[in-house]
Amino acid sequence: MDIFVSRPTNVDPEFESGLRSFYQTLKLLDLTPRTIGVSDQPIRSPLDEVIELLHSCQGIIVLGYPQILVQKGYLKTRRIEKDLRLATEWNHIEASLAYALGLPMLVIHHQGVCRGIFDRGAIGSFFLYETNMTYETWAFEQNISGALEKWKGTLTNAKVGSFKASQKTHQQPMCPNCPTIMSCPSQ
Repeated sequence: MDIFVSRPTNVDPEFESGLRSFYQTLKLLDLTPRTIGVSDQPIRSPLDEVIELLHSCQGIIVLGYPQILVQKGYLKTRRIEKDLRLATEWNHIEASLAYALGLPMLVIHHQGVCRGIFDRGAIGSFFLYETNMTYETWAFEQNISGALEKWKGTLTNAKVGSFKASQKTHQQPMCPNCPTIMSCPSQ
């Protein structure tokens, strides 16, 4: 089963062994990770490639690795008091697109990575897992491995389109003369 993995193309060396273990865990669960620039090479703009790939995947896992460190400056109107760790902006873009498509989502981030999708309560339909991703065995921690198995169950137990349909916030207009959606020859 293909799943989209939102992650940076390159991670710092301290995270590589844990990421390899995570991919082994996915393989054991019969999940095939797909990521632009890693498993799938783009031939168009990255955004177009992400959208196309998301349409062919059953769900998304967002991995928040620190990519940006802010030590001085302001956040809104407050001076930054302690270091701020941010993930790649692509985590937020890809998660938003997947959410709009109604894909089941699992979010896992390194300790201290914050803002956007990594803030508790940002999106209420998924749970957020924080762990030390420098550990080679982080994917085998009980809370992470349990979440992966339960999340996989949402992929295999859901009927095609049922999850997406339950997430719709609006309906397409119906023809007043027949049960046809959108335009109708009788109008």
